[in-house]
Amino acid sequence: MITIFRNLNIKNKIFSISLLLLFIFSSIGLVAYDSFIRLYEKRIFEESEDMLQLSSSVLDKEFKKIEQLTFQISTEDTVQNALMKINANEMDFLEYQAKSKLLTRLLGHATSEPYIASVQVLDNLGGNYKLGYDTTIETNTRELSKLAQAADGSSVWTQADQQNNLVVARIIREKVNVNLTKLGLLIVTIDVSKLLNETLDFSPTKNFVITNDDAIFYKTNDLPFNDTLIATKNDNGYKKMVMDDKEFLVSYKHSSYSDLVYYNILPYDNITQQSTEIKQIIFALFILMLVLTVILSRLAAKGISKPIEKLTEKMKLVQQGDFENNHQLEGSYYNDEIGKLHHDFQVMLEKIKGLIKENYTKQLVIKEAEYKALQAQINPHFLYNTLDSINWLARSQKQHEISGLAEALGNMMRNIISKKEPMISIKEELEIVKNYITIQKFRYGDRIHFSLDTHEDFERNKIPKLTIQPVIENAIQHGLEEIIGECHISVNLKAIRDELIIMIEDNGPGMDESKVTSILSGEIVSKKSSGIGLNNIRERIKLMFGERYGIQIESEVGKGTKVVITLPNMME
Repeated sequence: MITIFRNLNIKNKIFSISLLLLFIFSSIGLVAYDSFIRLYEKRIFEESEDMLQLSSSVLDKEFKKIEQLTFQISTEDTVQNALMKINANEMDFLEYQAKSKLLTRLLGHATSEPYIASVQVLDNLGGNYKLGYDTTIETNTRELSKLAQAADGSSVWTQADQQNNLVVARIIREKVNVNLTKLGLLIVTIDVSKLLNETLDFSPTKNFVITNDDAIFYKTNDLPFNDTLIATKNDNGYKKMVMDDKEFLVSYKHSSYSDLVYYNILPYDNITQQSTEIKQIIFALFILMLVLTVILSRLAAKGISKPIEKLTEKMKLVQQGDFENNHQLEGSYYNDEIGKLHHDFQVMLEKIKGLIKENYTKQLVIKEAEYKALQAQINPHFLYNTLDSINWLARSQKQHEISGLAEALGNMMRNIISKKEPMISIKEELEIVKNYITIQKFRYGDRIHFSLDTHEDFERNKIPKLTIQPVIENAIQHGLEEIIGECHISVNLKAIRDELIIMIEDNGPGMDESKVTSILSGEIVSKKSSGIGLNNIRERIKLMFGERYGIQIESEVGKGTKVVITLPNMME
């Protein structure tokens, strides 16, 4: 994997890294999303349980209120007196009046709560007194009477014949003298739907179920509620259950007041709907991020790789030796590191071009110096052979002076033409000087006095060819030829640290400072000489060794001239 990544170009590397980062962030997002959904569902479950807890408390309170109402009705003096008169069966006006009072009182109780469908009283003679907004709800009075009788004075809760209606029944007993004689049966019918609507605020998606033992007292219409849920009545909590191939969140709570069990049933689709919507939004955002990442990473990769490719093309042109077709980078790239890299490369290129030009100039100067030296030799090969013939002819004629002059000139020419390298040893350079002085002595005789102060340690030091001889030649031409007396020329060599100092002095007429400056700058060229000038020697040394080295002239009018040559102390 790493090898494949290394083989990719920069554009694909940036693109791959962008996709990798997107994958990492997406993975982290999915893990975070899964954790969020788990926390969200847990919170929904807990809220459903809390809601059922609150609902059960409210319903228990209402059911307790209804039980208190049945106790109040069964113990009221009006109801007690009316039933005693009715049960006496005297068939007089007092019985009629008692029945009217009983109905009036029952009507008042039937309208005391909006969810009370009816209040019904059965006397011992089979009389039925029923009032309320819905008296059509049927109940099995005989079964209710048995249940109420068995309850021994307590109220009995059961289901009416019609669905979603509860019935609470109680035996009415005579409280006078506490003889507890049965006066009748009280039945209160409750519309559970109205009770829930009046006391609880359920959303349409939530379903409510009330059970007692094995009986379902109330459930929302069309709810696929089955008997398996009743098994949870001894517990409190919540669980996920499947009914009719659908998942539901079922919260259940046992009544703290009675044997009733309350269920709050929420379709699981309603819980997952929001998480599904969030999942769809996240997926859409992921697709959007993927598209943006691909587009932006491509643009970014192109923006980075394009100037690098341009720089690579420029480098290939330089590699091929083309230094002229490299142009400055467009200004739009100059605000970043790659633009700076282009700028630095351009600066480096200009410096290389300058160095090439400087080196080319240097080679021209060297070639020019060698050309002048060779030119001054007047075809040295031919001249050397001619001088050798003159030498042997002079010897045969006993002309020793002519022979010595020809031999010295031949030796000097041999030393010059045999050394092809630009650097020769001091010993070889001094041989050229000695032969040159020998020749000049034949011309000027005792007017030339030459002294050499050196040491054997310097003989192997390397210096540029024709460095000392041209200076001595200039000393003779500008010194001896311009004075009447003797000309003293001395050469001294010494080493100071890593430098070799060559000092050439004469007792010639000297010169002022302006003339010295003109000579070093090459402005004054002697008409007498066709050899190598001091300026040429100076430029050659600087080009070969740097600005630190070169020639200095110390001179005063009438006091002679001193030429100081500074070279690096180099050994063979």
